[in-house]
Amino acid sequence: MKTGSSGYFSIENLNVGFKIFEGEKKALSIESLSIQKGEAYGLVGESGAGKTVLAQTILRLLPCPPCIIGKESKINFDGENLLALDEKDMRRRIRGKKIAMIFQDPMSTLNPVFTVGEQLTGVFLRHRAAGRRAAAKGVAEMLERVRLPDAERLMKKYPHELSGGQRQRVIIAAALSCGAEFLIADEPTRNLDVTIQAGILEIISDLRRELGITVLFIANNMGLVSVCCDKVAVLKEGAAIESGPVREVIDRPKSDYTRLLLKSLPDKPVPADPGERKTLFIVKDLKKYFPVWKGHFRREAKQIKAVDGVSLEIRAGDTLGIVGESGCGKTTLINVLLNLDSPTAGEAEFEGLNLYRLSKSRMRSMRRHIQVVFQDPFWSLNPRMLIRDIIGEPLKVHARLSAGDYNRKAAELLELVGLPPEAAYRFPHEFSGGQRQRVAIARALALEARFIVLDEPTSSIDVVSQAQILALLEDLKRRYNLTYVIISHDLSVVHFMSTEIIVMYLGKIVESGPAEAVFVNPLHPYTQALMGAIPRLDMKGLEDLRIIEGGVPSAIDIPPGCRFHTRCPRAGERCRREEPALEDRGGRVRVACFEGV
Repeated sequence: MKTGSSGYFSIENLNVGFKIFEGEKKALSIESLSIQKGEAYGLVGESGAGKTVLAQTILRLLPCPPCIIGKESKINFDGENLLALDEKDMRRRIRGKKIAMIFQDPMSTLNPVFTVGEQLTGVFLRHRAAGRRAAAKGVAEMLERVRLPDAERLMKKYPHELSGGQRQRVIIAAALSCGAEFLIADEPTRNLDVTIQAGILEIISDLRRELGITVLFIANNMGLVSVCCDKVAVLKEGAAIESGPVREVIDRPKSDYTRLLLKSLPDKPVPADPGERKTLFIVKDLKKYFPVWKGHFRREAKQIKAVDGVSLEIRAGDTLGIVGESGCGKTTLINVLLNLDSPTAGEAEFEGLNLYRLSKSRMRSMRRHIQVVFQDPFWSLNPRMLIRDIIGEPLKVHARLSAGDYNRKAAELLELVGLPPEAAYRFPHEFSGGQRQRVAIARALALEARFIVLDEPTSSIDVVSQAQILALLEDLKRRYNLTYVIISHDLSVVHFMSTEIIVMYLGKIVESGPAEAVFVNPLHPYTQALMGAIPRLDMKGLEDLRIIEGGVPSAIDIPPGCRFHTRCPRAGERCRREEPALEDRGGRVRVACFEGV
């Protein structure tokens, strides 16, 4: 497909492959692509389409060999062919100074043993020939430019002491500290909450406007591209199969593959009439406080109130969605709910049994009915074990099977999640992200569990694999009458999966009810802000996103009154004094807000 090669940045006949045992594997084959100065250009495609390979090829970060770049290939930037430059020129004149990259995972970019200030100051000293005092001042100014308040204090912190959104802002500051004019953003918001994501997108947009930088925005989500890019190219198997202005591609897609990406979720299933269902889980006034120690004698000075008085019921066959920003208590609630962490106060009953009063042996046998599918299958699957043994591990603990029955059960579980039986004799690294997640689901089903917790089950996979995993989970739920709890920062996934939903903020539930009612007509200002921060295909730009001002207050020093009043545009004097209780608003919807009472 030809789009013209003129422009500030252009690609001509780019062919990139990798030497493998069987010969050469083609990774990129782009005939032509052009980006004008000051543009925000989106690059969209599923995992393996070649997006990150293209970004690394532009910066010449791929070792050759095993990487093979075609002799006729050209990447023209500001009048120079980057592929014709030697390593010394790339390092001295291009990388950082002219072209910078924001990587997907800030923790893999930041050095954990140095403070933020030391790392960014080093960048200034290396690229701007400034003295240490001038470099420190420049770092503070850049941190403030990316909306990180109290820069001097933040410079003394280590990466692990920052939230995900703060780390990503530090990476943006580092990328711009050398004066780069071309920014490659490789899925910079992939693992962030929608509110933090909206803030990061706004920062990139503001920097583009203020500094005149050009942005190549890599994403697997058309919704993101629709709000922050001028033009877009769709990559499939290394080739640009469609490109053009964002609105034109979204409104009038030419290829079936583009239409598939635009429909990133399967159709939401129509719930059948459940009739009377028994209550599976009952949680009463659950609290989990973590002590903050002070001094040499470890005196308890304060407490982190991670979960602060949560009560809920989960009926058999339901899917409960739990949403909220990072630090709201979602994961802590699940850990305490499953008795993986002991509660400070409160009770949790599963089928009438209080989980906190069971003996260790009784709790161990109870776990066969309660399973978890973790966020990242790459880390939750042992890389040294065959898939057969990963799936069969629960069987070894809870069931006594002969070798033949063990192998047969593993094969059945693999077929159940859409994988061939021969996959049992492979290792996790031989599978894609979506396939690894299927293995994790098969392991959760090994003991015929009735209650499954899905902790960000699609956050580490592309939109096409996401749709397949969600459809699989829905099919398994109907077939085996499963009950789910799903945690996700992707609210569209929660909307698709959930029958019930709770919205958490600083350890408390601020809104709960049937998922459709909460999503269609959110009543709490915080829930409204969360829904308004979701990028949608019909949005014309960032101005359509609702961005919450300020950050989540510390769980150590919780504000008096309503916990959300420090960020709520409609907060009154009563909100600053009194804490609202969850009140029934009809239709099983409950809201903790004085407005509308």
